[in-house]
Amino acid sequence: MKRLLKIVKSSKIIIPVFITSLLLGAFLFYYIPYIMEEGLIKNIVRHSKNAVERLQMEREYYTLSVVRDVKKFAPQLSFDYNHEGVNGKLPFPTTTIHDLSRMYSKRSDVKFSLYSEYPFLNRKDRVLTPFQKEALKKVKENGGLYYKKDIVDGKPVLRVAVADYMVHQACVDCHNSHKLKNWPSNKWKLGDMRGVLEIMTPMGAAMNEMYQSRNRVLMASLAIMFLLFIYYTYVLIRRENQLNTEKEELSEDLKDLSESFDRYVIASKTDLDGKIIYASHRFCKITGYTQEELIGKDHSIIRHPDTPDEVYKKMWERISSDKTWAGELKNLKKNGGYYWVKAVVMPLYNHRGKKIGYTSIRQDITDKKKIEELNRNLEKRVSEEVKKNREKEKQLLHQSRLAQMGEMISMIAHQWRQPLAAISSSSLAINIKAKLGKLDKDTAIELSDKISEYSQHLSSTIDDFREFFKPNRGREETTYEALVESALSIVEISLKNKNIDTRLDLKCKATLLTYPNELKQVILNLVKNAEDALQERKIDEPCIEIKTYMEDGKAVLEVCDNAGGVPDNIIDKIFDPYFSTKPEKNGTGLGLYMSKTIIEEHCEGRLEVLNGTEGAIFRVVLEVEK
Repeated sequence: MKRLLKIVKSSKIIIPVFITSLLLGAFLFYYIPYIMEEGLIKNIVRHSKNAVERLQMEREYYTLSVVRDVKKFAPQLSFDYNHEGVNGKLPFPTTTIHDLSRMYSKRSDVKFSLYSEYPFLNRKDRVLTPFQKEALKKVKENGGLYYKKDIVDGKPVLRVAVADYMVHQACVDCHNSHKLKNWPSNKWKLGDMRGVLEIMTPMGAAMNEMYQSRNRVLMASLAIMFLLFIYYTYVLIRRENQLNTEKEELSEDLKDLSESFDRYVIASKTDLDGKIIYASHRFCKITGYTQEELIGKDHSIIRHPDTPDEVYKKMWERISSDKTWAGELKNLKKNGGYYWVKAVVMPLYNHRGKKIGYTSIRQDITDKKKIEELNRNLEKRVSEEVKKNREKEKQLLHQSRLAQMGEMISMIAHQWRQPLAAISSSSLAINIKAKLGKLDKDTAIELSDKISEYSQHLSSTIDDFREFFKPNRGREETTYEALVESALSIVEISLKNKNIDTRLDLKCKATLLTYPNELKQVILNLVKNAEDALQERKIDEPCIEIKTYMEDGKAVLEVCDNAGGVPDNIIDKIFDPYFSTKPEKNGTGLGLYMSKTIIEEHCEGRLEVLNGTEGAIFRVVLEVEK
């Protein structure tokens, strides 16, 4: 019990819940009857209005059916308020309402009455009660309805007054011409309020039942609240035990965490002047100082001379303005060594929010700094190696160009033999005819034109040769068709002399933004390689086919031959530098290497090889100018 009282006193919830329950009970005690009474009144009013409507409907039926038929079919009968036990007398419609009201009142506790400010002469001595006067006034103000709680004969009742309007012309005519009228003729018209129908309903039994219901609800509510209170107290006791257990576990965890923080985190605290007031075990270990040597000392004891004064100046400016500083620092050890930390320094506040010093958390990044230094050295070495490789690449490109120039000179020499022989023959003919005196004007012109034609051919060949090896300074617009045509113009005589059939299927008309001369060198190199393979393998019907087409939005050029293809064991090596399938005296091993370098590094495309059904297929894939 004492423990329960202790829990109740210490709880921040039980007492407020208990007080709230009491207040809720008191509220329900008074509010439930009010709500139930409101509902009861509304229900009585509704039933009263329905009862009045029934009376009015009965009177309407009597007026429109009985009275009308009697006047029409039994005129010997008459209507009078004094009709009971009198032969040949029928009640007035209004008298019918009075009679029915009296009859209903005798048979139940509910009392019916009909009254008006203008009674017939037979009722002129009737005195209206204060409520009846009030009801006649209020129904006019409240749209034909008025109700009020009252005490009659010492018992509570609800009095409901409903306006009785003139809704039929027959009623208006009857009242205006009635022999017992107590008002001027033509006083009434349709829609006038003739009087009030009142229904008085006792409320005692209903109120008693209502209070009993209220008491049952309150008892049930109190029982439920008591059970909830007991249950909540039980839950709270169990929860307190759990919290105590968790508190002990958290205390142990906090202790372990504090020890781990002290052991593994480089942390320190200073006062507002920068004097050390706390140093973790890890802080002491990395600096080489003991706590006794650090406490009370200025934090600058670990400041390394390599750290600029500007760094510490900015740090103090920031933390002095209640902001956090973060950055990297090189600190000094007791033995003169150094270590790097990534530090966060922030203001330290007490429980009142007053700044009392500064705290710092650091991460040892010495190894990271050493790795960064190694990376810098490595980057320097890589840069040097890249530079060397580029020089080697330039040398290889130069060697490849020289090799191609040698091949070109060989082809030019082959192409020049026939023109030079023709020039020599023509000049010899001129010389002989001149010596013999047979050189006429037409012959001289014919032979000189031939010499000029052959000389122009030789000059054109030299221009092609010079243009072919002139490097492009920038990208230029061109097409595969133009490049293929230019490259083939150099080797077509060589191909014809070797009976190699050249087939073109140039479907790609897209514009390329690239280096035309470098790309021509690649095409020429691929064609020469195909020519050499066909010659070396002595193919009966040698053929080189050049195709261009679009594939996935890119321009593709293929150089195909029917020389049998590249052996599978070397196909992955043919783009390596100095690798050649030709006899040593005929190949440098640089042609395909430099072709791949030009396409993939200069032209930003792809050069690849695969074996087709009859021979090798070299594919050049380039982006199209947007």
